[in-house]
Amino acid sequence: MNYAIGIDVGGTNIRIAVVDENGTLYNVIKESTKAHDIDGLKNQIIDLINKVDYKKYNILGIGIGVPGPVKPDGTVIYIPNLNISTSFNLKEMIEKETNIKTFVGNDANVAGLAEAFVGNGKGYDVVQYITMSTGIGGGLIINKKMVTGKNGLAQEIGSMIVKNGGRAPSIFKAKGCIEGEASGTMLTLKANELGLNCKNAGDVFILANQNNEIAIKLKEEFISNIAAFIGSIVAYMEPDVFVLGGGLMKSKDYFLDELIKKVDDYVYESLKGNIKIVCAKYDQDCGIIGAAMQCF
Repeated sequence: MNYAIGIDVGGTNIRIAVVDENGTLYNVIKESTKAHDIDGLKNQIIDLINKVDYKKYNILGIGIGVPGPVKPDGTVIYIPNLNISTSFNLKEMIEKETNIKTFVGNDANVAGLAEAFVGNGKGYDVVQYITMSTGIGGGLIINKKMVTGKNGLAQEIGSMIVKNGGRAPSIFKAKGCIEGEASGTMLTLKANELGLNCKNAGDVFILANQNNEIAIKLKEEFISNIAAFIGSIVAYMEPDVFVLGGGLMKSKDYFLDELIKKVDDYVYESLKGNIKIVCAKYDQDCGIIGAAMQCF
């Protein structure tokens, strides 16, 4: 059996483990993300690699997932939620310190890789992973390879426009993008602007289920936006399967069946009822597993 070291870098925590080819985790370590600068991040990663007991395994490499765009050569362009705005080659930094072959990818991209290799996208040639949570991101996996684009900015699908002149979720994305209209953050913001007292998007779905008229309208708008978003991806490339993950999927019982039906409004007649949409197999472990899968 071959193994890799998987590292999931998040704004709140960093998780590391030894991962085998089947996606099984060993020696999981979780730490708060201490650093908000390049050297500090590198040092924390190296410290975690030294802590995880990997030398008894046949390690093929180190795989890292980061919450920001990454060029094919391992250069991280920026990490907004760590306030890192300067590009740096994390692959070279880690290889220099460890002498172990290293791969670096965007967190949503590698989560898609996890689902395509050993998750609910396994067995399909073209897998479109979509994460719907605080923000919206994605990973396109074709024949078990991530599509990252020339400069590492492919699959920044949260930037796809669904409402011209709509909301912008941050300075990094345009007004009216799907993240600005239908992310968990923006759905909660919209609800509270309309007088609801919601701590998160799940509260909106619960209120809609209790026949709150404002929440029902917000839910319908959310479903319509996500359906149009998926329909646009279908028109562009028609993946074999859509795998939906992220925190919003904890509320899937409130909206998923309606969403799948609504997608039919945005695809060709011959495709109605034939768009394969499934839930992700993995939750928090997808980042570590997908990071490691870059090595296989």
